[in-house]
Amino acid sequence: MDKIKYIFFDIYGTLAGFHPTRESIQKKILEKHKIYLNKAQISLGYKEADEFMAYQKKIKPLRMMSNDEKELFFVKYESKILEKYNIYKKKSEILKIWSEITNEKYKLQIFNDVYRNLEYLKGKNILAAGITNMESKGDQLIHTLKLNNHLEFIVTSKDADSEKPDSKIFNFCLDKANILPENVIIVGDQIESDILGAVKARIKPILIDRYGYYDDFRDCIKISCLDDLRRLF
Repeated sequence: MDKIKYIFFDIYGTLAGFHPTRESIQKKILEKHKIYLNKAQISLGYKEADEFMAYQKKIKPLRMMSNDEKELFFVKYESKILEKYNIYKKKSEILKIWSEITNEKYKLQIFNDVYRNLEYLKGKNILAAGITNMESKGDQLIHTLKLNNHLEFIVTSKDADSEKPDSKIFNFCLDKANILPENVIIVGDQIESDILGAVKARIKPILIDRYGYYDDFRDCIKISCLDDLRRLF
């Protein structure tokens, strides 16, 4: 790891999560529709839904879809959560559930292990930046998340006109950091978008598996929280 000068961090699922959690929001709305799943079940359902989303972004990003295509996508996305537990609903009911979920108020909140470990890396002369498929400007997002004193920059899909796992967004980050791929590591929580995308861009990946989703995954270094970076650097 002596060659590593920069770490690019995914944002959602790696540095930040929803508050209230999306499991809490989903559980609340599902119960209104007399569907009863616990948070652990919903979390596993979201794993499959998020993998579906990562695959879809590789085929056709949401920003390039028509409103009808987006509607159909989110029906399938929500259905992934329910169908894992053999719950099948009509499209109209799925749309109503999803609409109520998206109308709930939430914000992104930095995980408890983030600030201290970014400070630790800075002390090791390793710079950090963010890379995310969020559809907002990185310059705005870094201030919204109060990470401007801890990250050099955040690159979003809106900035790069590209989504992970496409190499274009990774190369955009490399150019912005003025760094070579061999001097960078990417830390992310999604296999399709973060891990396979990084490999395609010739960047070494680390999978952060905060929820124990990928116990059998052995294709790269795996950590369970950011504190684990201290045994690597």
